[in-house]
Amino acid sequence: MANTDDAPPDQEAVRIDAGGWGWTWAADTEGRLHQVGLGPDGADASVDVEAIWYPDSHPTWGGPDPYRPPGLRITHADGTTTTRLRLDRVDRQPLGDDESVSVCTVDESFDLRVRFCVTTHRASGVLEQWIEVDHDEGGPVVLWDYDSIAPTFLVGTDATITQFGGAGWADEWAWTTERLTPGTKVLDSLGGIQPHLQRAPMLLLEPNGPTDEHAGDVVGCSIAWGGNTRFALDLRPRANDDRGDLRLRAGANPLGAQYVLDPGTTFVSPTVAWTWSTGRGQLSDRFHRWTRSRVLRDPDRTRPIVVNNWESTFFDFDEQRIVGLIDRAADVGADLFLLDDGWFGTTSPRDDDTAGLGDWEPDRRKLPRGLPALVEAAGERHLRFGIWVEPEMVNPDSDLFRAHPDWVIRDRRAPREHRNQLALDPLIDEVRDFEVGVVDRVLGGAPGTSYVKWDANRPVTDPGSSALPADRQSNAWVDWVRATWEVMHRVAEGHPDVEVMLCASGGGRTDHGTLRWFHEFWTSDNTDPVTRVRMQWACGHWFPASAMAAHVTSWGARPLPFACAVALSARFGFDLDLDALDDDALTVCRRAVAVARRTQDLVQHGRLVRLVSPVDGTDRSRAALGFVAPDRSRAVVFCYQLDDPLSPPAELRITGLDPDGTYTIDATDLSDDGRSLGAASGAALADGAVAWMADEATTARVIELTRVAAPD
Repeated sequence: MANTDDAPPDQEAVRIDAGGWGWTWAADTEGRLHQVGLGPDGADASVDVEAIWYPDSHPTWGGPDPYRPPGLRITHADGTTTTRLRLDRVDRQPLGDDESVSVCTVDESFDLRVRFCVTTHRASGVLEQWIEVDHDEGGPVVLWDYDSIAPTFLVGTDATITQFGGAGWADEWAWTTERLTPGTKVLDSLGGIQPHLQRAPMLLLEPNGPTDEHAGDVVGCSIAWGGNTRFALDLRPRANDDRGDLRLRAGANPLGAQYVLDPGTTFVSPTVAWTWSTGRGQLSDRFHRWTRSRVLRDPDRTRPIVVNNWESTFFDFDEQRIVGLIDRAADVGADLFLLDDGWFGTTSPRDDDTAGLGDWEPDRRKLPRGLPALVEAAGERHLRFGIWVEPEMVNPDSDLFRAHPDWVIRDRRAPREHRNQLALDPLIDEVRDFEVGVVDRVLGGAPGTSYVKWDANRPVTDPGSSALPADRQSNAWVDWVRATWEVMHRVAEGHPDVEVMLCASGGGRTDHGTLRWFHEFWTSDNTDPVTRVRMQWACGHWFPASAMAAHVTSWGARPLPFACAVALSARFGFDLDLDALDDDALTVCRRAVAVARRTQDLVQHGRLVRLVSPVDGTDRSRAALGFVAPDRSRAVVFCYQLDDPLSPPAELRITGLDPDGTYTIDATDLSDDGRSLGAASGAALADGAVAWMADEATTARVIELTRVAAPD
């Protein structure tokens, strides 16, 4: 690799152009890598002084700075606890307009190699980054810390971070912004199978203080990992300077998960996807574009309008009851009927959550003709049919557990039940085959089923695997994720035309890694529409609305038109007892479906514009967001008054439109078919041509905008 023109002869530079931003690393005289540049001009940074004076690019334990936590900590086969890496080579492979880069380093004293791997996606500006470790030492080495990224930022005194997590179940995506102070702050998650109930694996960093949708530096990081994750932020003030050096480490949570790595094998850390943007709007544009391009299954497929029976029946139903709900689903105009939990179990029927899990045969007491009768009933009403499964779990009261008690995740103690169930161990070959077979068998036994809700309702509480030797038990936290992903990959590959929803006690698996094998996720079990507005606002920073399932329910006892309007701003559906609704309520549901038919292409495939925030600012009683067609010919805007207004309603500024175009304006609160508000130019709409109309708590307006064709 050639030296850069402006670098001293003993220094080499590695430059990454991520698309609108990037970074530069340079090697010092001993071959150790340092971060020379990071940010909008980071890929063009000059090496002005010897590289030794720049921060370590990825600090190791035993490096030159003994006072700060490292991004990589290894105990070598002979017991040495320090690791000192030097640059060996840089491998670059073109990927069309992008590239794959591997910065290869070796330990100066041991036969150990660390590769810092990068894949660019310049069309979005999102960078994927991870590390790979292998060695040929005389015995196993132990990885204690293995962060995927560890950049250093120069930050101001008003630097802030925003994390997304709350009290756990039903409190996902809680928005918390705080100013950084000196010291190390750790944001992590645990539980293994559904860790994102505690904290979404995403972080916003505003290095120079709070930003808005259009201005200010904002860095966004997403740990694409279906297991425990960790962000660690170490801020060190500079002497005689208002600024400080912030090291951000991100990756898998190593707590209790030290990885024992044998010679000749490779450890691959989770991918961290990250970007540097100007304003939060650009950040979301970037993550949405990257998610559609690199993550989401069938991104151009419009997701169906789903009716789920769970809150109508729970476990208590029979064929007649389900067929009646299918009738109602067809009556309101849905696309798909989803049969949730409770349809299976033989010796131990699934009448509640204490039994039957693992025995995936239809309960003939409830469904004497099995699932095919329901698929047929749905088809006769021009509906698709979907089914709920939980293939990774088992009840002790089941034929499966009685036959294979050794298949569960457990340590040497008696396994503890959580929600009356245990988790199957995917490190056992037969378990992975069984889990794949669950989906194969269910779909094979009900031909025509085209949608699966994949649930997981239990964390790991007794970590241990019979598939691992005693001195490798801590490897399970990483290996479980990889093994589960193998199962998911096999299912997706075997059923390419079946849509699959990812669920884990709600939003327990909302990460860009696991989503690769799914079409959408269940955002949260909390469907109170007031709460959901704020959840979906936060989640929408990272994921397009097509991935965020949102159903109308009775949670919170909110007005039905308001609940429908909230669900319409994501992947729309119902989880109501449609049989119990009166004619007026059914009319509202039909009207909402009609709006969905007109707007779901915009919601699922358009560009998100956030207009009024419900999570920051002084008045959080309102929210407004819109979705704009790629050619800006149409848009839909959702306005929500969540609580009693703290200040008088003001005009609504609708951005993202063609400023020179003229748009017709139609609005409804879903209690009627709506009314025309005339027309206005895109420039006038951005300047507040439409007044705020939802002025009472739990009211909403859906505004549809259509550009008028210019005369010839």
